[in-house]
Amino acid sequence: MAQAIRTVSTSKENWQMSQGKPFIPQHDRRLTQAAWNKYLKHIPPGDPAKLMILGIFREYELGGIEVNEETVAMAVKLGRVRHQRNVEERAERARREAEGRRVVETFRKLLDDHPGGIVYYLRRGDLLKIGTTTRYDARMRALRPDEVLAVEPGSYALEHQRHREFEACQWSRGSEYFHMSAELKAHVLQLRSQHGIPDQSVVTVTDGRRVLDDPN
Repeated sequence: MAQAIRTVSTSKENWQMSQGKPFIPQHDRRLTQAAWNKYLKHIPPGDPAKLMILGIFREYELGGIEVNEETVAMAVKLGRVRHQRNVEERAERARREAEGRRVVETFRKLLDDHPGGIVYYLRRGDLLKIGTTTRYDARMRALRPDEVLAVEPGSYALEHQRHREFEACQWSRGSEYFHMSAELKAHVLQLRSQHGIPDQSVVTVTDGRRVLDDPN
């Protein structure tokens, strides 16, 4: 049992150190918390590396290292180095994630776009869903919307374009559901004017509301 505890502790320590964070055993946290304000006075106000610098002071305390002019300068310098490394690592992760999303979107556009598809705008409660399908009736039966607001010819490429276009009112990141912003409402009304009002016979369950005025 003791060996298992040591193994878990070592794994946590290795992970935190790999993230540029000092490993503070749980039973020692009360010591560092008590000294928090004492060390803050050594850190310039607004220093973005403040948490990292405090981490160095915590390590000083646990290691019994005297805090003097020299060690304070070392803590500030090392904390800023760790902070900058974390900033660069986060930026690199964000770059790789963005590149990955770009590649996925490119392949979906090349492989998954379907001739004859439509992009639909339907309402469920107070949210609007923007999706695409080549089997409209079956898709509506599966989704059971309260109201189909608009449709337009298109497939995955257009769907992704619309998701990016109205990202500001997206319910959550990556979601196909959106809040009805003024811009999105204007877009839906334009589609209804251009392509007509969708047939509501595919709606099998509804709350009886009509959130848009008939443009005709």
